[in-house]
Amino acid sequence: MPKEKVSIAKAVKELVLSRPAIRECLVLGIINYSALARVLLEELERKGIKTSAGAVKMALIRIGEELKKERASFEEKIKNVIAKTVIELQSDLIVVTAEKRAVLSRIERLSKVMEKARFFQLTQGVETFTIVVSSEEKDEIIKILGRENIVDLIEGQTAIVLISPEDIIETPGIVAFITLALSFNGINIIQVISCHKDTIFVLDRRDAPKAYQILEELILKMRKQSS
Repeated sequence: MPKEKVSIAKAVKELVLSRPAIRECLVLGIINYSALARVLLEELERKGIKTSAGAVKMALIRIGEELKKERASFEEKIKNVIAKTVIELQSDLIVVTAEKRAVLSRIERLSKVMEKARFFQLTQGVETFTIVVSSEEKDEIIKILGRENIVDLIEGQTAIVLISPEDIIETPGIVAFITLALSFNGINIIQVISCHKDTIFVLDRRDAPKAYQILEELILKMRKQSS
């Protein structure tokens, strides 16, 4: 292939990949290739790349086909992981965010709570730690950390725990796929925690029944498609 055509194809692909909306439309096949080619042609010319609308259109068609194949393979991998995922629910939790220094200086006492708690997750941020813990440990957690060191405390939370096969570790897009399903249904996620094969979504207890139903139906749908 001539060098000029390779550079044009590469330049067009870079423009497409930098714009998720255009990429998605190409995957779905719901775009006017000629109109898009004219728009991108102007951008290429501003970059000093001389070509024609026809050449850009042909590049777009090839890129669209490539993206469709990639998406099909990508979705198949996601479907296989979700089909093998099981779902659990942990209710009546609190989310405590505390200053980093306070948590670090009390980590030994917190570890004792961790050992006995029905549910305990500790996540480190840049300046704070967030603890998701069963509500029966609330008073002890506050006592250990000190109210003055607690940045935020949210009660009435529920954790939906997805336990997946090890394939999830090397399969991109699982969390994005699931969070998209929840967000489309108006579910607000307070915390997302990943721990090896487990993916944990913490949300308000009022949203938990609906979120659980959405994810359970999604898993069952993927199992049906995989069978």
